[in-house]
Amino acid sequence: MKTITDQAATTFLRDARHPLLALHRSVLAHLRARHEAEFGPVSPGEFLQIVINGSAYRWLSPFSTLIAAIDDVLDDEEATPDARIGHAQAVVDMFSAGTRDPAFAEQFLPLLQESPEIAMANGQVSQLVRGTASE
Repeated sequence: MKTITDQAATTFLRDARHPLLALHRSVLAHLRARHEAEFGPVSPGEFLQIVINGSAYRWLSPFSTLIAAIDDVLDDEEATPDARIGHAQAVVDMFSAGTRDPAFAEQFLPLLQESPEIAMANGQVSQLVRGTASE
């Protein structure tokens, strides 16, 4: 990504927030369905605890944490421009082939083939990332 201004980072984070949430929801729904197919039904709260505490879903933690951090940096009037720019860069890095964390990619990329919903949601995020990365 070329140098991004605070204003561009803020706009990007606001634009990316809902697509990132939709992608996260799609991933969780798919993982829950897969988990229930193997182990039987669980409540949403039980599955959330499995995701948070289980090692099988540890790869998802950076994505979940990034979404929460975006909410914080957008809602905090005292957040610094560097924080907003850093979070925008983190989103670009997470969803760009050359900078994506290998542990995340290993688990995430196959989901794009397994779930049309995840693929569509990822497409929306990728479109925003490509637009920011090329600015």
